[in-house]
Amino acid sequence: MRILIAVIVVAVIGWSGYWWVNASLRRGAVEDWFAARAAEGWVAEYGDLRVTGFPNRVDTILTDVELADPDSGWAWSGPRFEMLTLSYQPFEIIAVWPGQHVLSSPYDRIAVEGETLRASLAVSANGAFELERSRIEGRDVLVEGQSGWVVEVPVLDVATEQPEGLADDGTVQRLGINMTDLRLSDDLTDGFDRTGLLPDRVEEVRVDATATFGSPISLRTLEQDLPPLTALSIDDITAIWGRLDLRAQGELAADARGYAEGDLNVRARNWEDMVALAVENGLIQEGAARTVTFGLGLLASAGGDRNTLNAPLSFEDGRTRLGPVAIGEAPRLSR
Repeated sequence: MRILIAVIVVAVIGWSGYWWVNASLRRGAVEDWFAARAAEGWVAEYGDLRVTGFPNRVDTILTDVELADPDSGWAWSGPRFEMLTLSYQPFEIIAVWPGQHVLSSPYDRIAVEGETLRASLAVSANGAFELERSRIEGRDVLVEGQSGWVVEVPVLDVATEQPEGLADDGTVQRLGINMTDLRLSDDLTDGFDRTGLLPDRVEEVRVDATATFGSPISLRTLEQDLPPLTALSIDDITAIWGRLDLRAQGELAADARGYAEGDLNVRARNWEDMVALAVENGLIQEGAARTVTFGLGLLASAGGDRNTLNAPLSFEDGRTRLGPVAIGEAPRLSR
């Protein structure tokens, strides 16, 4: 019995020491991060820092947080921010944002609130802290701009993971995005749809892709600019908004200037409405719209359904073509 009691006492003392060291390292890392940002000229302040959760958790809780980067003009503030971990899994972190917080940029000041808004991530334990997997989950999220525009997102899921059998150093990430039943305020839809073609609700936005970056994504690179995107393999992009139904898949790579190069197979239902919206928003010159519509109409008719377009979307030399029709500049994957 005495031996058992001694073993229990030693185990308790050992675990308590482990928890205290872990908590001290966490507190020190947070304090050092804020001090480093302040030394770089940021506004980096918090009201209180607590590390709690003994014996099985190491939870870091910050209150009255203010972060602002004067170089980029981005800022974030919130009454509370939490980073939660299990004591025995220090490399798996859950981040919880407060119900209400504010994100500012050079373009707008955005208030965000949600019933649920949290993220989780797991990083490697090799000292490089490369990203292994992550997830952002939001429920009943409300985003409101300073001018009064509003976006409601009932369901938001974003996830990444390192695909099995590919690079395991964080340079390749499988990406999934799912948003359903988004609602846009009238001033947003009116801004690019003055004809009233689209409803105020976007039924679905879904992305399933694999991204390759020029260097590993890690906790250190997440503090700075993301590494350049060098390739994007798209298994599925789906966007359904009222009468508009757009789906695409294909392979893209960044050329020497960072422009996308490659092909996407596109299926667009009610594509003529999409062309009209593109003209209305200056993406296609009005003088070229008749040529674009004629050329794409031939492609759609060849497929047997005038309202549904199946065509390759090609990117080359910084330009974009839909079938044989040039429609504008190619998107940039990196700069």
